[in-house]
Amino acid sequence: MGAAMRPEGWELRLAAEIRAWEGRAFEWGTADCLGFCRAVARAMTAADPIPDLPAYGSEYTAAKVLVELGHRSVEDLVDAHLPRVAVARARRGDWVMTAAEGAMPGAMGVVTGRYALHLGATGLVRRPVLTAEAAWCVD
Repeated sequence: MGAAMRPEGWELRLAAEIRAWEGRAFEWGTADCLGFCRAVARAMTAADPIPDLPAYGSEYTAAKVLVELGHRSVEDLVDAHLPRVAVARARRGDWVMTAAEGAMPGAMGVVTGRYALHLGATGLVRRPVLTAEAAWCVD
C-alpha cells in the first residue's frame, strides 16, 4: 500500500486541495478535521474512504452519528475503513490522529511530509507527524 497505488498526479491534487483549505475555520459537518481528511483523499484518489457518513452539524450530532454507525470514536470509524500503518511509516496524503498541543484531542490530519496538517479553529495547523497517536494509509 501507499503512494505506489495512487493515481498519477495525486501529488498535485493533494497540494491543490490543501491550498483550498488554507484559512478555512473549523465548522462541524462542513469544515471539520474528518471532512478535511476526506476531501484530501477524494482529491487524491477520486474516492471517499468513508462514503456513507451521514451529515452532522454539531459535536453532539457527530457523536450521535458515530454511535448510530456502531463506532465508539472517530478512530474506531477510520479503523473500519482504512488500514492502519505505523506512524513513522505514514506517507504524504495518509491520515493521522493527534492530541498535540494546539489541536483538538483526537484531531485527524493529513501527512504532508515530516508534518501533518490539522484543521484548527481558524485554519490549518501544522504538527510533527511523530506526535501522532495513530496513522492510516490512504490509497
